[in-house]
Order: sequence, then structure tokens, then C-alpha cells
Amino acid sequence: MSLIPRSAAALDSLSGTNLERAGEHNQRVILQAIRSAGSITRSDLTAITGLTAPTVSNITNRLLSDGFIKKAGKTEGGRGQPATKFVIDADSAYALGLNIDRDHTTLVLMDFIGQVKDRVCVEGHFALPDAVLSFVQNQLARLRSEGRIDLSRLAGIGIGIPDDLGRIPLPNKPAAYEAWSQIDVCGFFSDALGLPACMENDATAAAIGELHFGSGAPHQNFIFTLISAGLGSGLIIGGQPYRGSDNRSGEIAFVSRDLMAAAKGGGILQDEVSLYALYAFMGKRGLAVSTPEDVNLEDPEHVAALRAWADHAADELLGTVAIINCVLNPAVHFIGGRLPKLVAEHVCDRLNARIGEALPRVPKIAPFKPATAAEDAAPMGAAMLLFQNRFLLNPEALMKTQAS
Repeated sequence: MSLIPRSAAALDSLSGTNLERAGEHNQRVILQAIRSAGSITRSDLTAITGLTAPTVSNITNRLLSDGFIKKAGKTEGGRGQPATKFVIDADSAYALGLNIDRDHTTLVLMDFIGQVKDRVCVEGHFALPDAVLSFVQNQLARLRSEGRIDLSRLAGIGIGIPDDLGRIPLPNKPAAYEAWSQIDVCGFFSDALGLPACMENDATAAAIGELHFGSGAPHQNFIFTLISAGLGSGLIIGGQPYRGSDNRSGEIAFVSRDLMAAAKGGGILQDEVSLYALYAFMGKRGLAVSTPEDVNLEDPEHVAALRAWADHAADELLGTVAIINCVLNPAVHFIGGRLPKLVAEHVCDRLNARIGEALPRVPKIAPFKPATAAEDAAPMGAAMLLFQNRFLLNPEALMKTQAS
């Protein structure tokens, strides 16, 4: 998959600034404009960003010198001298994207245009911090020995991880798993690997992944509900992730199934809608499943169980997603994660069929669609976040410049 967007909307709001000490911001704007366009000339960059021609020339020369962009021929036709076109150099930077969850660890290596150059996923329940670190170190050692990638260009590691990973009660969770809640996750990996690190909630990381690598590109406002070992939603509002005042937006896992019984310790939505809930559901039918790979789509009993659970999960989600629709008015609501594709499609079909019944007077109902970034949305989104923090347009960057 490539990071180059499929919508002109990606070029919106790429305005430079003439504020003092805003050089870094302007470079990020230019770099992101080149990425968004795929191929672009200096004159087009000037028109898009509002920066002066000399400023654009200086920045593109610096990006050429640093190896982030390269020349890609000249324009044809038109008046005057043909203009040079610029593109991103895919090998100018790499990022690791790490997705840590209760049932698996996935690591991707992504180049600067969003192509996944390497991917390893390890199934394993409740892996502890040292085990995950050892896994990452072993993969880096392998990449060095293979010599396919210039790891001196490795910009850092982005981590997609559920909030309160060690604290949330789950069946068979070992006491030692609390270790995840007792460490600074970013600091732990950054110090051990000697790399810059950033961290994001896995559902928000998945939403970022869908925005850049899936079907989210045409939409400025959408919801991504991640059904994994747990449950959560990532929110994209105005083309940017929305995290809430305490970085806890999208915590639908903890919505009580019976609000009147909440104070009495009633069940929560995650108890019924998660991969662990799916495995338990199939187990009651005599089908032993503990990883997505255990699901056999050639077995009629498996397929029947998957469809039955998908109906159940959709019915459990209905009330919550109906409220989300009315409060946030998203363009689309994606359902994704490590669910078998059949299940994600069936959950969406069931929700699309029932949401009108739940909201008979609402003028606009967002459709439910299976996520297309699929199982790697979270690690790819985490890698993208690392690129954004290091090199690209970040909504907070200009705010920091103004405050400085």
C-alpha cells in the first residue's frame, strides 16, 4: 500500500506561515504537499501553500539535499520552460509500527511513502514487556543481517497499544501482566532500542491507518471501531484524530450493557464484542478457537457460528453506534481489526439493516463498512504517526511555534 492519497482533499489546508521561527512548519507543509500530490512542481507548491516562490525554492533545495525528495522529470506542454517535478524518495526514511495486544504482537517496517517493506506477526496471549522488546530486537537484528534496508534511515518506532493494557480484567490474564501498567511504554522501547518513539491508543492508530492506507482518505469525519482482543473506537474529525480531553475518546468497551444495572457491576460491551468473546461463543458450540488462524472458513459449523456471533455482536453494538451517529454525524463508520473478513462484513450488513429501525427519525445515518486497511491498520497507523511527529504536518506544530 502507498501513502499517496487518493483524494484532492488531502491538499486542503496546506497553508504555510510567515510567522517568525516557523521554518520547520513550512518545511513540513511542503513535504506533506509533495506526498499528497504524488508529483508536483515548485509553482504548484507556491499556489497551494501560499508561500513565496523563493521560500518554496529554498525548502525544496534543502529537501533535495537531505534526500527526502527527488526530481522526477519535467512537465510537458504548456508555455515557457518545462518545470521540474518532485516526488518523495521512498527510501529516505523508514518507521517501525508496533501493535501490542493481549493476543498478538505485530511489527511492520514502512518506507516514507507508506509501503510495508517487512511484516512479522506473532500469536501469543499476554506477552510481557521484556518478551515484546526481545521480539523487536530480534527482528531488527534480522533486518540488519539481511541488508535490504538502510537502517541508518530508521526514524523511530510508533506503538499502537490499548489503554490500560495491564489493568483491564480479562479471562486467564496472568497477574504479571500488570507490568504493562507499571512502565513508561514509550521510554521503555526508546531507551532499549536507541530510537525515538511515540505511542497511540490502538483504536486511534487503526483509524489513522484507515485514513492513510484504507478507505478513509475521502472522508474528513469517520469512526473506526476496532474489534480485537478488546474493543474501542478511533475518531477522525476534520481529517485529524480526536483524542478527547484526557486522551480517552472512543472508550466504548466500557459502556454498560444494562445502564440501570451499571452500579451493580453489570456486564460491559467488551464482554460480548471482542475476539475473546467470539472464541468463547464458538467454544460453547464445541469449536476450539483461540486465534484468528484457527477459524476454518471451509467448515460449515465454523461459518454458521461466525454468522451467529456477528448477528449477536451487531445487536450488542446497535445502541452505542446509534448514539455515536447522532452525536458525531460521521460520514462512515468502519468496522475492523483482526476479525475474519466474513465476520466484519456480516456485522456491517446487520448494523446497516437495523440502524434505521433504531433511528427512524434521524435525517442522516452513516453507513457501516468493513475497514480495508484490515488487520494491520493499527501498526501502519502507528508508523504513520511516527512520520507525522518527526517530519510531516502536525496540527500541534504551528501552535507550538506561535507559543514560542
